Amino acid sequence: MTSGRSEKKLANFLAEQGVAAATPSLRVQAFIGGRKKIDFQTGDDWTYYDWASLTKIVFSVSSLMLAVDEGDIAIGDRVDEWVPELSDFPFRLRDLVTHSAGLEWWKPFYERAKRGKDPGDAWRILIEDVLKSVRKHHARRLGAVPSVYSDLDFFLLGEILMRATLAPLGERWVELSDRLDLHSTCFHATKKTWAEPGVVWSPERVKLTAPTEYDRKRAKGCLQGVVHDENAWALGGAAPHAGLFGPIEDLSRYGLELRKLARGEKSRLPAVGARFLRRAIPRKQGDWALGFMMPTKGSASCGPRFSLSSIGHTGFTGTSLWYDPKQDLLVTILSNRVSPTRENKAFVGLRPQIHSEVVRLLS
Repeated sequence: MTSGRSEKKLANFLAEQGVAAATPSLRVQAFIGGRKKIDFQTGDDWTYYDWASLTKIVFSVSSLMLAVDEGDIAIGDRVDEWVPELSDFPFRLRDLVTHSAGLEWWKPFYERAKRGKDPGDAWRILIEDVLKSVRKHHARRLGAVPSVYSDLDFFLLGEILMRATLAPLGERWVELSDRLDLHSTCFHATKKTWAEPGVVWSPERVKLTAPTEYDRKRAKGCLQGVVHDENAWALGGAAPHAGLFGPIEDLSRYGLELRKLARGEKSRLPAVGARFLRRAIPRKQGDWALGFMMPTKGSASCGPRFSLSSIGHTGFTGTSLWYDPKQDLLVTILSNRVSPTRENKAFVGLRPQIHSEVVRLLS
């Protein structure tokens, strides 16, 4: 239970930092020892937010944990064991989740994928283009490749997960969300006819969702309830790298399951997932566990007061989750900092300050 004092102090701090100019809406929750100490909201009050790249950990990495636990996949598998089309390339599954496969960081795959007649067809088009990109740009060599954060890594991971589990993304999310008790979180369909298990079409839910960027082509106004990421949008709303919408309560619930894993306690996530929370590549190569960010000295989104053993992730729309096992501190953040434009980058500088202030308030 929160006392209200910390929220008031955080509100004063954020007002001094100009939070209103950084994002129209902000939710922050913080937990010490698994107990909620801060539950803060400022600006416009919304129930659901576009989680953006938090989808990578909540959906894809968690799904990978389950696949490893069930014996469907091994982290050391070569990618070409699952994608024979890449038989000339030596990288492995662990290279994808540590962003050290040497792939391009992003491409506008939506330009062609949006022509798909349905989500499955759009995904096929996108994967064709991803494979072309890998063949053209990937270095055919072994050895330590500096990590470069890449959505292409997770497109390939999504393809491998579907081939291994024989389940489309939406169905996999239904199974995972039930296991994790994240029933208020789901993908939002970009067309009514594209709704399917795990991918909802709900005008009522849209009204409760924080708007993101002004987009004259896709919305004739600010996107609301429609995924901000263009590639996820072209896939019908469900993707391995972005697309989940949910409330902060669900995000914190997921973070608390990660906490249990890190502490060796019984979790809704499989015990093998604890391996994912440890540094997976040398610091000189990059700061990554298996799918989770680790703090980079001097530029960590969790600020300088989180230990270097912390794990987390961020999302382009202004979202993040960070857990510090040394302080037993979890901080979750949801915002819509890209509304009305992604060109407003003030929140990127504010986010580490929020984390540092939370640490100060709870110390």
